[in-house]
Amino acid sequence: MNKLSKKYVFLDVDGTLVDFKSRVADSAVSALKQARNNGHKMIIATGRQKSQIYPWLLEKVQFDGIMASSGAYIEFDGKVIYENHPTKEKLSQVIDFFHEYKISYFLQSKDALIVEKQCFDDIIAYMRMRGSSESVIKSIFENTVFTENPKECTYAEKIAYYNAPFGLDGVRKALGDYFYVVGYSIGEASSAYHGEITFDGINKGVGIQKFLEAVGAPVSDSIAVGDSENDLEMIKYAGVGIAMGNGYDVVKQAADFVTTDINEDGLLNAFKTIGLI
Repeated sequence: MNKLSKKYVFLDVDGTLVDFKSRVADSAVSALKQARNNGHKMIIATGRQKSQIYPWLLEKVQFDGIMASSGAYIEFDGKVIYENHPTKEKLSQVIDFFHEYKISYFLQSKDALIVEKQCFDDIIAYMRMRGSSESVIKSIFENTVFTENPKECTYAEKIAYYNAPFGLDGVRKALGDYFYVVGYSIGEASSAYHGEITFDGINKGVGIQKFLEAVGAPVSDSIAVGDSENDLEMIKYAGVGIAMGNGYDVVKQAADFVTTDINEDGLLNAFKTIGLI
């Protein structure tokens, strides 16, 4: 395939760049570096907050931008170009909901994860019981701040919750359209009763839209690569959407094509197929 003119490539982290044992394939690192050398822009597009992104990944590869908290925080060339936060009224609504049903949750902000101590203890115990690796747990909770006043944390970008007494549709119905609810995106902890919540319609697809508007690029210049539910909107929105071979069926069905598994040179094969390298 002929090499492409400059593209903006939006890359999910967990399940796409990094597997659920906190490993990145050498072939993926090579593909990212080759694509950048060919003039393409590499943008992390993760559900994690900025401070949760693996430091070693940022050391291995130079990225041009970061879209964190599923589109609620965006930077390019080191400059913040978009941020989204809830109103105090809406934040209070969702926290009251969690308290009423005794649902463990945490808030994500750019610099730290914010959590009530009991929720933290319950989530850690649950993840260990489910067999989550200590490296994954550390990558999520290393930058943690405890709070007794979560309703004051209007600088939050996103919420993750565990062990709701009903599935995603029940949470969506209870909270209303202001809250965008999808399944939790870190595979070892995935379940119909765990979820991620962003505010005021924000998702990774909207994040790509905000990014492209800020840099003045058309949708046709965007490529998105992902595997999980919270990647679905960016897979649909981007000029080309690529699903990992290890991805959810719904993501594969929405993608323009499906590459191989993350541990079977999935990213390298995707970049070769689309002509980035």
